[in-house]
Amino acid sequence: MVRNVILLSLLIIANLFGQSQGIELIHADKHIGKKVGGEQLRIFEGNVHFQQDTIHMWCDRAVMYEEKEKIDFEGHVIITDGKSTIRAKKIEYYWQPQQSYCYGQVRIKTEKDSLYSEYLEYNFKDGSALARENLYIFNRENLTHIWGQYGFYNPQEKFSQVSIQAHLMKIDSASNDTLNIFGQVLQYFDRKEERKAVAIDSVTILQGDLKAVCDTAIYWIDKDLAVLKHNPRAWYEDSRLKAVEMEVYFDSLRLKRITLIGEAEARTLADSTTGEEDVLKGKLIHFHIKNKKAERIIAIDNASSLYYITDENGERGANFATADTIKIFFQAGRLDSISIIGGARGTYYPEAFKKEIDVE
Repeated sequence: MVRNVILLSLLIIANLFGQSQGIELIHADKHIGKKVGGEQLRIFEGNVHFQQDTIHMWCDRAVMYEEKEKIDFEGHVIITDGKSTIRAKKIEYYWQPQQSYCYGQVRIKTEKDSLYSEYLEYNFKDGSALARENLYIFNRENLTHIWGQYGFYNPQEKFSQVSIQAHLMKIDSASNDTLNIFGQVLQYFDRKEERKAVAIDSVTILQGDLKAVCDTAIYWIDKDLAVLKHNPRAWYEDSRLKAVEMEVYFDSLRLKRITLIGEAEARTLADSTTGEEDVLKGKLIHFHIKNKKAERIIAIDNASSLYYITDENGERGANFATADTIKIFFQAGRLDSISIIGGARGTYYPEAFKKEIDVE
């Protein structure tokens, strides 16, 4: 009975202290007060529960540093304000700025996202965050996964960045199509006027049979459009594409069209045994895809084409043409017909013609 009275008195004192500092002890099985190095410490053990405004904190053991206005939480730590919930092995919490420093198997869950890392800094006042080591983020709203080694979030700017071996994977729940974007840096802007992801440095994009590389890629989420800049190159089935800039259009993440802008070139393997390639060039090329197969390619402005063909008699040769516009049509992904429009000029080279063909 006496022991319970003493324990109750200690808890009342702790509560009064906590309320004066803006933080309140709700429960602890055990409370010890002592001085270490001239600083007053309060140690709480067993089913520890603190509260500050709407923030609740639970753990197995807590150490309060009065002068530093800090509490160290250890063992099954949970801190939540109703909007964000953090779990970790250890959390250092400064109650005046409401700033937390989290260590070991950290997880923070919000209404839209879940974040995992080995270290996290999170401010409960403004929602700013910094994380590092084995970082993983999952957005439940748009089924997006992000990996990296370092990341931060600025809620005022609605801007986040993940760096060092960054990887974004977006899955369409209806079509099961998947878009993967790799880069050294991934930036995400969640602003109403522009929702976009930007990949920087050694960028690789994978979607089905498409592989594209560049130095910078911008993925406009609401437009389902990726813009590839700075030395973009792409491969789709047997085709190789290059240009000054590329625009890749999706429909629910399913590849729909690739537009090549400036010094555009599309090369498609014509014969795997000889290595011969059909070549299409122009200032602008639209590469249309339907049912995951090349449907047609359209070259516009100073267009030129070199295509290997076989006639009705089985005679094989090459046709070189220049025009304002050249359209190449495919059936089941294979060359079907060619349409040459405006200022057309062409040359046919029979199979016996062995000299090199200039496609410039």
